[in-house]
Amino acid sequence: MSRTAESTAQRRRVRRVTRTIRDIDAWSVFKVGLVFHAALYVVLLITGVLLWNVGSATGTIDNVEQFLESFGWDSFTFKGAELFRSFAILGIFGIALGTGLWVLGAVVFNLITELVGGVRVTVLEEEVVARPVEPGQTHG
Repeated sequence: MSRTAESTAQRRRVRRVTRTIRDIDAWSVFKVGLVFHAALYVVLLITGVLLWNVGSATGTIDNVEQFLESFGWDSFTFKGAELFRSFAILGIFGIALGTGLWVLGAVVFNLITELVGGVRVTVLEEEVVARPVEPGQTHG
């Protein structure tokens, strides 16, 4: 069947539907938040290591250290391993904090929707209605 014959054999019908969101499952928000923040943590750690290596190779880190020494410090140096370890530990706390805030937001949303009745959302539902093939048309 050709593409034009397929499109005439099927007709799309769009229906406007209003739905009300009254509850968000806190457990599902926790799972999604945990995976999201863990992925963000890994991406930020890798990005930090790559930027550190580029800054070290181009001499940018040495320039920043010299600039900060010009303000009166006797010596100022960045210690890459200590910075990485500190950011890694802070990132783990960031995962817990971010996920906790998402769950808290879901719980507060659920409490508020108990008072006001929910959030109305209008969606368009597409239905594909297949029309029967007329006699005399070929399928090929």
